[in-house]
Amino acid sequence: MSVYREPFGSTRDGQPVEKFILGCGGIEAEIITYGAALRALRVPDKSGASRDVVLGYDAVAGYEENGGYVGAVVGRYANRIADAACLIDGERFPLEANEGPKQLHGGPEGFSRQVFRPLDAGEDFVTLSYASPDGQGGYPGTLELWVTYTLTGRGLSIRYEAVCDRVTHCNITNHAYFNLDGSDSVLGHRLWLAASRFTPVGPDSIPLSMARPVAGTPFDFTVEKPIGRDIGREDEQLKNVGGYDHNFVLDPAQGLHLAARLVGEHSGIVMETWTEKPGIQVYSGNFLEATGGKGGDYHPRQALCLETQFFPDSPNHPEWGDILLRPGRRYDYTTEYRFSLE
Repeated sequence: MSVYREPFGSTRDGQPVEKFILGCGGIEAEIITYGAALRALRVPDKSGASRDVVLGYDAVAGYEENGGYVGAVVGRYANRIADAACLIDGERFPLEANEGPKQLHGGPEGFSRQVFRPLDAGEDFVTLSYASPDGQGGYPGTLELWVTYTLTGRGLSIRYEAVCDRVTHCNITNHAYFNLDGSDSVLGHRLWLAASRFTPVGPDSIPLSMARPVAGTPFDFTVEKPIGRDIGREDEQLKNVGGYDHNFVLDPAQGLHLAARLVGEHSGIVMETWTEKPGIQVYSGNFLEATGGKGGDYHPRQALCLETQFFPDSPNHPEWGDILLRPGRRYDYTTEYRFSLE
């Protein structure tokens, strides 16, 4: 086990950015303090070679200049909120819009745009922290956030912890783009989901209802299938967002539970996503366009996001469950990516 810490340039306004390199049991992860982003994740493939399975950039400028939230921690509230406003105990709070009239991933100054502070590091982990000020993105309260990346020997664990001095909404996830083959397309990867329902959306990507059965639709991944098998079918939901960009409602389970299994077409790498959250956003990179990436530019459907989360637009649907973070409570959720070979 090992941990290395080194400079990773600086932001356009001169803030220094650092990189941490964790190694354990043949798995290596790189985390930068800009956006607390997962820049690289190297795991052994079926030939024994080390393969980087996430997208990332060669310099801080790539993260600042490109969209897509590549590898970043996103919040204060991940995913989309309609009309850039939310309800808190019946009171309506205006939020900062950054996707037309909607807010996406916490607004224009969300966590993905912030430089986190290194708090602690050991042989197999690093903890980064950030203080989100009262009113950032429109959210009430000063929120203290800690993100801990830990190599477990079989994969990578990400623990999110937060407290706030006022009642607020909090929904934090990682926006890593996975390609287990290091190839130009993720459509040949096979995907299984522990989800018999998904959240349908309109052309604006805002939920039409909380859940709809996946049975008989292109959204049925209850039996493992290639991502590209049904992505081109004549289906209103696919047309609305250009492919898969939907929340899947995970079948009820307690504690850390298996949500997804992704298998590389050529590498033989199997990645399981485990979570304590009730949903997972599957995004097939429909509009991914970026320059300055590791090994070249990025293009649509080159990688897949599996974002564990509360449901999109939940802050406007208290009937979907109480997800408010209140003073005296602690937001504490973990996601794990576990690796094996076919």
